[in-house]
Amino acid sequence: MTPAEPVVERLFDGKRLRLTLFCYGHRKLLVSFDNRMASRKGFAEVAPLKAFARSGFDQLALRVSKNDWFINDETEAVEAIMSQLAGEYDEVITFGFSMGGYGAFRFAKPLGASRILAVSPQWSIHPEDVPNDPRYRKDAHHFDRTLGAIPPTGAQGIIMVDPFNRLDLWHSERLLEMFPNVRRARVGFAGHPAGKVLTKTGRYPLLLRAITAPTPDRDLICHAHREARRDSPDYFRNLARYADTRRPEVASKARRLARRTERQAAEDQ
Repeated sequence: MTPAEPVVERLFDGKRLRLTLFCYGHRKLLVSFDNRMASRKGFAEVAPLKAFARSGFDQLALRVSKNDWFINDETEAVEAIMSQLAGEYDEVITFGFSMGGYGAFRFAKPLGASRILAVSPQWSIHPEDVPNDPRYRKDAHHFDRTLGAIPPTGAQGIIMVDPFNRLDLWHSERLLEMFPNVRRARVGFAGHPAGKVLTKTGRYPLLLRAITAPTPDRDLICHAHREARRDSPDYFRNLARYADTRRPEVASKARRLARRTERQAAEDQ
């Protein structure tokens, strides 16, 4: 069933953060967080996720004008609005990719979230916390380590991560230590963020099924990834890069399969 058009309300419109509510009149709330964009130029457009709307979720979207990981002089004001709004709902789920995955964990406690779905999230970008991860040093220049610290909760959830990405795996381990009811879905050679193989092969709704199951179902995600990888050029390219110095014959075959699946995808469009 196609949901009716939502009532759209801008709850916060700052220079650094923008908070938008898509209200369908449901009793459940999905809170999504902006992903990092290398060429970001201000706020990106935002729209509700249709799969969640069909499944009975109002949606709240937090967007940034800069890649500051939601941590700035507007954070606390937005946090207060989130906390007040979340109290009107029976259930809250947080959701995000990479930087958005960090946001899903960082704001889970003030939102009273019962579930978290995070794809390749970070637990911090501050150099003192992550001296081994230089990927986001530019973004971390003004990162407030105290304000950006993730408060632990008892929320259930799933972290999707490519186990062959050692930095993403390391971040997931730190988060699992803080969130004992969150489980990890290992999706090999999915890359960063680790949801590309599923989303690009049309299996995005399975993420919704996995996080809304009576107990968040990481096995559903892992099985879907195994099904999706045979149709994914991204999967084979990631496999080839990993195998280059270890198994050159595997790398060569993976590149052939990447080209084949790419041609097939183009023909199917």
